[in-house]
Amino acid sequence: MENLIAIQARAYPVTVRDERTGTQHEEFIVLDKQQLQAAQTVGQDVTALLYRLFNRKGYRVLSVGKPVKKELAVDLTQLYHSTV
Repeated sequence: MENLIAIQARAYPVTVRDERTGTQHEEFIVLDKQQLQAAQTVGQDVTALLYRLFNRKGYRVLSVGKPVKKELAVDLTQLYHSTV
């Protein structure tokens, strides 16, 4: 039986520098609408959230691009069976 949920996602292109190696590259980070709303609830904008997420992993954010908005459909039953 299908059990589909829809996730409102935003993919942000982010240029980062690895503080350990000094290399610079572009990454995409995908956040869902709930994560963005939670950040806004505590007074944090999207850019601050991205900086915090990347800083935790040892990266310095150099620039943040325009997000790509997508609705993702996930079948929870199928996802569950693929992990067990």
